[in-house]
Amino acid sequence: MNILHPALASELPRIASEFSGAQPFRHVVIDNFLDPELAARLLADFPSFEDRYAKNEMGQVGGKAVRMDMPDISPAYAALDRYIQTPEFLETISRISGIPDLLYDPDYVGGGTHENVQGQSLDVHVDFNLLPRTGWHRRLNLIVYLNHQWQLDWGGCLDLHKDPWSPDTDEIKTVLPLFNRCVVFETNEISWHGFTRIELPADQRSLTRKSVAIYLYTKERPAAETAPSHGTIYVPAGLPRDIQPEQMLSEPQWLELRRRYAQLRGQLKFLYQRELKFSRDYDEVVQALHQARASNGLPLQGFVLCEGQTTGFWPDLWVAQELRFGFRTTRPAQGLTLNLWAPPQLSGPQQLSVRIDSSELTLSIAPGECATLKHAGNWPAGHVCQVSINATQCFIPANGGNSVDARELAYRLIDAMVE
Repeated sequence: MNILHPALASELPRIASEFSGAQPFRHVVIDNFLDPELAARLLADFPSFEDRYAKNEMGQVGGKAVRMDMPDISPAYAALDRYIQTPEFLETISRISGIPDLLYDPDYVGGGTHENVQGQSLDVHVDFNLLPRTGWHRRLNLIVYLNHQWQLDWGGCLDLHKDPWSPDTDEIKTVLPLFNRCVVFETNEISWHGFTRIELPADQRSLTRKSVAIYLYTKERPAAETAPSHGTIYVPAGLPRDIQPEQMLSEPQWLELRRRYAQLRGQLKFLYQRELKFSRDYDEVVQALHQARASNGLPLQGFVLCEGQTTGFWPDLWVAQELRFGFRTTRPAQGLTLNLWAPPQLSGPQQLSVRIDSSELTLSIAPGECATLKHAGNWPAGHVCQVSINATQCFIPANGGNSVDARELAYRLIDAMVE
C-alpha cells in the first residue's frame, strides 16, 4: 500500500533536482507528502506528552518528548512503519536524494514522534554519524510536520545553517513546520540545523510543535564524506542580536541571557562527564595493550591478568623450547586448561615437562596432533600463578623462497583457559 500523496510520483524529477541544487546543503521541502487521510490519522493519534519520554542527554526532563516505539502508537503509525521499510519507499527516497541502497532503522534511534512545547529550542547541531548497533552511516533525515497552525514569529521553525560557528557570515534557510510538509536533508559534517525557542502567543500556548522523524542509513558512504564516529555536536547560541554595549537590559532580555547561560553550563557539564567516560575507556584500552605487549599476545582467557613477562612465545602462537608466563586471578578459579599442537616436522612425539606453581606434570603430543592438559586448582581471587613448559625437541622452519624464519619452534599453544 502506497501511503504517499498520489501526486508525488509525477513530481519526483523536479523534487530530485531541487534536492541536488539546494543550499546551504542538499535538501528539499515537499508539501502534501503523505496521503491526506493518513496524515490526518497521524495527527489524531499523536501521543500525549509524557515526562518519561522527555528526558534529554543529561537525564533531565525537558520540553521535548520522543516516542521511538512508533509502530506501537496506533494502527496509523504501524502502517507508516510498514511502508517506510519497503523497497518501494526506499527507492523513492533514493531517487530524490541520489543515495542508493538506503536502509531503514527498526529501532528509530533518536527518531519517531517528536513533540516540542512552549519555551523549547534546539541548538544548531550536526547529528550522530553512525548507528550504534550496526555501524551504518546516517545519510538522510526525513521529517514530516503535523501542525495545522504555525507562524514564523512563533519560533520553532527548522533552520538550515551554512556555518553557525561564524554568526556574522552564516546563511540560514528557514522552513515553517506546517501540516503534511516533509523536509528531506542529507546528514553529514556540514548539515547544521536546529530551531529557535518556541514563543507562542498567550492564547495559543496549548499548541505544540509536532513532527515524525525518520532517519535512513547506508552500510557504506564515500570516503571523502566519512568522519570518525561521533555523537550529536551542538553549537551553543551566542549573544542575542538585540543586546548592544551600554544599553539597559529589559527583563525579557535578562531572562533570555540567563536561559542561554544555564543551557551552556549544562552542555559543558555533559561534555565533561562524557570526557571522563572516554578517559576511563581509554585507560582500559591502554592497560589491555600493555597486558598484551607484556604477554606477547598470549591467548590466555578467563578472569585473569598477565603477571610479569612472558618468554618463549610469539604472537602467531608458536612456542620455543622453553615457555614461561604468569597470571593473577581476578575471581576465584578452579584450574588451568592448555590446548597445544605439535608440528608434523618433529621426528617423534613432543614430550613436555609442565610446572604450574609447585605441581609438575608431563604431556606427550604426536606430530601433527593436538592434545589437552588440564590442571585442577583452587585459587582465590588475587592468586599469582607461575607456569613453565619445557619441550624435548624443536625444529627450524625450512628457509626457501622468501622465507627468513630462523626461529627454533617446539609446538603451538592454541589457547590457555583459566576456569
